[in-house]
Amino acid sequence: MPPPINAINEYLIHIKTFGDREALFDKEDGFWKSISFDDFYDRVRALALYLNAHEVKKGDKVGILVPPSIKWTIADFAILSIGAISVPLFANISEENFVFECTEAEVKTLFVGGVDQWKLLNKHRNDFNLVISLDEKGEGYSFNKVLDEGLSLNADNPQLFETLLNIIKPDDIASIVYSSGSTGVPKGIVLSQKSLFALLAPDPMKWQETDRYLSILPLAHIFGRLINFILIGQGVKIYYFTDMANLAQAFKEIKPTITAVVPRLLEKVYAKFQSNIKNATGFKKWLGQWAFNLAKHNSDSPFKAVADKLVYKKFREALGGQVRVIISGGAPLNPNLCRFFINIGIPVAEGYGLTEASIVSVNPVDKIKPGTVGVGQLAEFKISKQGEILIKTPVMMMEYFKNPELTKKTIDEEGWLHTGDKGAVDEEGYLRFLGRIKEFMKSSTGEYIAPVPIEQMLERIPFVDLAMIVADSKKFASVLLFPNFDVLRSLKASQNLAHLSDSAFLESDYIRLEMNNALQTVNSHLNHWEQIRDYRFTDKTPTTQTGELTPSMKIKREVVLAKYKDLIDSMYPDEVVI
Repeated sequence: MPPPINAINEYLIHIKTFGDREALFDKEDGFWKSISFDDFYDRVRALALYLNAHEVKKGDKVGILVPPSIKWTIADFAILSIGAISVPLFANISEENFVFECTEAEVKTLFVGGVDQWKLLNKHRNDFNLVISLDEKGEGYSFNKVLDEGLSLNADNPQLFETLLNIIKPDDIASIVYSSGSTGVPKGIVLSQKSLFALLAPDPMKWQETDRYLSILPLAHIFGRLINFILIGQGVKIYYFTDMANLAQAFKEIKPTITAVVPRLLEKVYAKFQSNIKNATGFKKWLGQWAFNLAKHNSDSPFKAVADKLVYKKFREALGGQVRVIISGGAPLNPNLCRFFINIGIPVAEGYGLTEASIVSVNPVDKIKPGTVGVGQLAEFKISKQGEILIKTPVMMMEYFKNPELTKKTIDEEGWLHTGDKGAVDEEGYLRFLGRIKEFMKSSTGEYIAPVPIEQMLERIPFVDLAMIVADSKKFASVLLFPNFDVLRSLKASQNLAHLSDSAFLESDYIRLEMNNALQTVNSHLNHWEQIRDYRFTDKTPTTQTGELTPSMKIKREVVLAKYKDLIDSMYPDEVVI
């Protein structure tokens, strides 16, 4: 067994053995362009030497404000290679959080790429000493010129890069990652070199050199970034893709064997499959609905092979036809949705982690257990008397940046990290995630309601994009619904109501009947005090840019509650204070 990899220097030695094999791909001008592992190593070295020559030293903080790409990864590795501290920033970060994070972390060197990112930087250009462009735009030093200078520096002193690498230790600070928490000010989470690279050894997904990974997650998020590290370290080809409007085309072109997603994307794929069947006609519609119901109910019917050949195969082809596993994380996955995908031949392995403790657990691809987030990787976990998941792992965060009080509150004297998540462990050692402890709502009658499972049921309604339960300090539970406008327009056409506006259609008898039937079904699975008594549709799509969603696509409850206060109050007229 190879020795463990605990820092960037050990990691680069490892990936250099992959030589001239294709490694990383970006789509430029409509075509996929790649670099080899040798190319990747050479560019990391050149950029690292450039940074070193421009007075970026060990311990300095360097920000990355760029959409995911090959260059994002090169920048990240170059920063880590000289012992500087990488501070990844979400490409769609708000101006307020950008200023806060760069100021608190004392970021003076910044990589920038993308039109929106340059607009944001130009408002605060004087806050940075060195700006490097990763897209040949803007006023910073262009990436190609930077690489050329780095190559010259290496020619002048071929041993310098190795000298810089040799001073890096596993316990050195490698990165400050700001949480995208659903409420409050972002927290800077300090990670060591070991925190980023020690996960290379566990292999629950049975990675293969022939795998193709479609990378669609933000690399500024720990989930996407760690998978990026792991798969590069396994020699897997990685395709970076950010144009979510054309994601279906990317699946067809790349034919990925692996991708990692947040559950929201799986819900959208499910809704698309369902919509296609609903819009079909005649025998094709009957066949699709029969096969769909078969997959939903986990049937061992002898006719499953027929459904697979005639229907499920087409579902798989919509995702490229070669997916062998989808990794789901970042938010809870509905176990019924997990079973559906498994039953149509697309294994979905749910995992669990947090920035403070890396990837904690994941379902092994050959033994997926829906409803759980898998078994421990490097982590040990236990459940407290209060039902909280506690974690102990060698790749735990070092601290919260500039916040010793919160660090002490989060990591107890015995070294257990208190996650704030509710969970349970079954007889086989699989961890079940039961929701955020703080997200459990208490009605005005004193009953507790867990919103996430109910929201997941509601989000299976085809014309519902997202659902947010309202119940805290209320006398009954209600729900705020964000419509799926694409499905709405399709439904309008099918009902000969295309002349109606979206808002008028949402008030129509057709939608009211559909919603009443859906709520009846959902409520039949709930305790009396959990049942949904009323609902309202919003007229807008929630986004990270407008502040309702975190970058990992979780609802910011406090933001939504404030933004739609009047709409929510209309469901509780007796409680509204005039």
